[in-house]
Amino acid sequence: MTQKPDVAVARSMMDTERLMGIEPIESLLARREEYVKEAADLRARYGSFGTWDSWRKSQLCTIKVAIRAQMVQAGQKVTEAAIDDAAHAHDDYVSLITEATEGRTELTILEAKIEGIDAVIRRGDAVARYVTAEARL
Repeated sequence: MTQKPDVAVARSMMDTERLMGIEPIESLLARREEYVKEAADLRARYGSFGTWDSWRKSQLCTIKVAIRAQMVQAGQKVTEAAIDDAAHAHDDYVSLITEATEGRTELTILEAKIEGIDAVIRRGDAVARYVTAEARL
C-alpha cells in the first residue's frame, strides 16, 4: 500500500481569523483608515502643531480692525483694551470658538474610535498568540 502525503487545506488568513474568533484585520484596518481620513483635517487644525491658534489670532485681528474702523468712522475714541474686549465678545469670534469646540469634540471622538480599533487589533494578536500556544501544548 502506497502512502499518500496528507493534503493540507490552505485557508486564507481571514478564514483562520474567523475560525479563531478574531475580526479580520482587513476590515479593522479599513474602518481605521476611514476614521483617520475623517480626523486628518481636524488634526491639522486642532492637533499638536495645528493651525488653530494662528487662525484664531488672524480672525481676532480682523475683527479688531473692523471695530477700530467703526469707532474711527463714528469719531469715537476708544482704548486698545476696549477694542480687545469688544473683539472677544463679537458674534463672529464667539461663532469661531463654538466651531472650534465642536471640531475638537469630533476629533476626540474619532481618535477614540481609532484607539478602539488599535485595541481590538492588539487583543486579536494576543488571542492568536494564546490559541497557537495552546495548540503547541
